[in-house]
Amino acid sequence: MFLILPDEVQVNESLESFLIRLYQVNGYDSYRTLAFVVRDWLYDHDNEASGAWPLVLQQANIYHANHSSAFRIRAFKLLDSLFHDASELVLSKCLLNSASFFSPRLSSVAYRNVLIPQSFLRKSNIPICPKCLRESEGIPVFWHFKPYQVCHIHECELVSHCPKCNNQLNYIVDEKISHCRCGYDLTSAEGKEVDDYESCLSKYLAGEDVNDLPQCFDMSERLGIILWFYHRYKSVPKYDPKAIIEYFSQWPNIYYDELNAISELAIDRQLKSFNHTDFKAIFGDILICCRKLPYRELNKNVILKTTINYLIQLVDKNPKNKVANLADLKLNVIEAAAILSTSIEQVYRLIEDGYLKLCIRLKRHSRLSPFQSAFYLRHVIELRQSQLPILGNQHTTYLPAW
Repeated sequence: MFLILPDEVQVNESLESFLIRLYQVNGYDSYRTLAFVVRDWLYDHDNEASGAWPLVLQQANIYHANHSSAFRIRAFKLLDSLFHDASELVLSKCLLNSASFFSPRLSSVAYRNVLIPQSFLRKSNIPICPKCLRESEGIPVFWHFKPYQVCHIHECELVSHCPKCNNQLNYIVDEKISHCRCGYDLTSAEGKEVDDYESCLSKYLAGEDVNDLPQCFDMSERLGIILWFYHRYKSVPKYDPKAIIEYFSQWPNIYYDELNAISELAIDRQLKSFNHTDFKAIFGDILICCRKLPYRELNKNVILKTTINYLIQLVDKNPKNKVANLADLKLNVIEAAAILSTSIEQVYRLIEDGYLKLCIRLKRHSRLSPFQSAFYLRHVIELRQSQLPILGNQHTTYLPAW
């Protein structure tokens, strides 16, 4: 068995788009027909892989497979062997399952070593750029991302509904790339033109530098920043480019001003001593939400770096005194791990070895819960400053595992 490759194989083309063009160029009438042929061929070569081969295009990507994802990877590798000199061509287009999380508990998928929040993936509607389709028939993986709403190449709004029948566009369900299910030629559609300001977010997602948005270590960090902003400011319309660009054009002062206002309000409304007050009761989940976006290292997480810098300044402004102040707020294990840019397991090791002291008494034979407030903010900040180098901030392991 040998498969013919489609013309103009695009580097960033989505897996589903490639599979549609693959069955078309090889003379099959649908993806399902090709899928049965490939599955029968796989059965003769690897029975386990054939059972994991997707028969429905909507479930083709590897991240849809939970327990059988390893077998599906093997199946895609075998499919790649059917092409002449096309090593891992199909596998490189897959969205893979990932063990990494964008905090808090936001799962991710991996694409070409980029971690993507799974919540960013479009499911029911995948818009298109008519001008891109005129130039090359293929769906870039960018069009699958919810924050990507404007074509960064042609600076026009993506078309989400068919101009003729007004149905939502989803090429995966319809198995048509350049046409709607009603037969309308989507290359004839016109995307609404936008100005440079509105296309900034899409350019940022495509890897271009944008003046008003933070320069980042890699694409995963960019996606983490966007996720953090819309997760924190839920009142902002989802994926509104104007809101996020205006916000980060004033970074970090706008964030510091917000945290200062929270601090002042806490002092005005203080009901009990700060050394008996949880950090979360004052500042909410600011540490938990930015602990991994998706990195812990400060040189790869601008939100965490800015948050920790603010807390260092807060401790400096509030030295130890007979009367407790904001620097004496109580942190839990997860919040301490965020400040120390390390894992929860490392925090427990620091407690066992006496580097990190508890500010509470535990019952005999009881274990400290990750959500139980047990450290003073001041002590954790001082530990960070004493244990980590001033520059770099790449060391997240304080003590060996044993």
